[in-house]
Amino acid sequence: MISHPMAHALRRIPLPVLAHQLRRKLRDHVVPVAPRHYARRLARWTDATPELPQPCVLDAGLADLIGRYYRVDAAARAEAARGTFRLMGRQVDFGGMTDIDWRYCLPEEKDHHLWRMKLCQLEVMHSLLAEGDADDAQTALTLLDAFERATGFDLPAPFQTIWSPYGASHRILALLSGLALAQARGKSDPQLHDRVAGLLRRDAAFVRANVEHDLRNNHTERNLAALCLYGMACGGYGGAANRRLDGEVAAIIAQTILPDGMQIERSAMYQGLSVMALRIFAATPFLQAETRALARDRGDAAARAWALLSHRDGQIALFNDAWMGEVPPVASVLADVLRTDGSSSLPDAGYAHLAHGVIDVWMDAGAIGPVWNPGHGHADFLALELDVAGERLFVDPGTSQYSTGPRRAHERSAASHNGPCFDGAEPVDYLGCFKVGRLAAARPLDRSELAGLPDHTIGGVLRTGAGKVRRLVTPLPDGALLIADGWSSGPAPTRSRFLIPADWQIMMENASLFRLCKGATVVWLDILEGAAVLTRPDHWSRHYMTLERAHVLDILPVSHDDWRFGIMRLRTTPSASAERIETLQLLRERVREGL
Repeated sequence: MISHPMAHALRRIPLPVLAHQLRRKLRDHVVPVAPRHYARRLARWTDATPELPQPCVLDAGLADLIGRYYRVDAAARAEAARGTFRLMGRQVDFGGMTDIDWRYCLPEEKDHHLWRMKLCQLEVMHSLLAEGDADDAQTALTLLDAFERATGFDLPAPFQTIWSPYGASHRILALLSGLALAQARGKSDPQLHDRVAGLLRRDAAFVRANVEHDLRNNHTERNLAALCLYGMACGGYGGAANRRLDGEVAAIIAQTILPDGMQIERSAMYQGLSVMALRIFAATPFLQAETRALARDRGDAAARAWALLSHRDGQIALFNDAWMGEVPPVASVLADVLRTDGSSSLPDAGYAHLAHGVIDVWMDAGAIGPVWNPGHGHADFLALELDVAGERLFVDPGTSQYSTGPRRAHERSAASHNGPCFDGAEPVDYLGCFKVGRLAAARPLDRSELAGLPDHTIGGVLRTGAGKVRRLVTPLPDGALLIADGWSSGPAPTRSRFLIPADWQIMMENASLFRLCKGATVVWLDILEGAAVLTRPDHWSRHYMTLERAHVLDILPVSHDDWRFGIMRLRTTPSASAERIETLQLLRERVREGL
């Protein structure tokens, strides 16, 4: 019997997407029964795919930009020569390249094996091609030999390892950009070029036949970016194939890149990949002029959105599924990253950023993700990330793994985030790693709803079955910041949770005043409404499969008739000013009006 959450999820899937999902499931069941038949089909598709010329037609500047996503250092290239790979923070030594197990599963991963997917993407090949010497070229050839022995469709889990369309797309992007850079730098080896060109042609044929329309979102975007890059390098696919690709590219941009530039899954990590894909689409000469113009316009907006969601430490915000290291720091890709005081927003995505002196705040007041498949979304409604002097103070719990289990569920829950919540009343239902049943969405407050408050105040509101909650973040002239939360009355207990890395020392000066220290950075937190409680420590994750300890500070609100209210002031000096009292009164009024 289908559960209510599963029924919710199934009802939202568009029929064309559902048809692609059924087609994929049929492929996965049939191919193991007749692997040679599928291998022959792939051979026919490959014969119908243009060969990669020598030299390939690919701009070195574009290849260099793509390469920033895949580049590794000389130590990683040397380790690969010994059959050792460090990926996702875990090193595995296979004892030699001839002994690589391309279906290796990390013990920490359960039902979603991201490490082996990264291994099969062959990202190290980019640098072996682009930056290596004769020894690196030999390493690349030996690595390709080892990889080729694992490509049979009669081997276990072919579409979860070697023949994942997503992984094959990354192989195309990594290897083709490396080949183009080697060519531009006069390092192209004819034998190695031919081997790589053959692998790329087959990968392009496979991806063309298996574009992940069943998943849509970033998967389809990655497939189409890889196909455009390969087509660009060999002069296009021909009339009908070019037109089909043009239609698919135009559709994925319109469907998944919001007008403000944010990718619809609302992850700063996937946003970095979208910036790369849009640059590729805009440069693809065989796409229609209108499609290239759309890619340029959304690409410029996407770059601004990625910059807005990057911290002063150069790394991304961790809202939704995201971790550091999967994409390069924004400044290494975008040359014109500017940061100014004041507030800025992504109105379609629901994100806002407030820079106030040494304090930076990011708020998520948007939807969980695309209704048809919000698989990378977290219930981080009205949650904050906050830095002081470039040090992360309030941190998102992050994403430590994709595998189904209690940690995955906890990291996606409203209860784990720095937002105001109703205890025991989660607004979203999760199913497994990526499926979502019942949905919810916050919305940002517009300027009319913030009238009378200090300039650059940001805020949002969320309606749930348990009640309505509203958050305002207001800068004060003395450099302080107010965070005000209000809830409608109801039976569910309420709180605001703040996750603070364990390398901050927390000292209680009195029942409502805390002093936080990290090195020379000192922050004062005083609770102006409500009560503060330091609860049992938790963890946060900025790197995949890595947990770091964190303090948990809960603010329990004060009840006033038909509303509950909690407010915190954050400052970098112990001084106070009368101006904050007037603002505090106004904030109370605004929260009352909103509830």
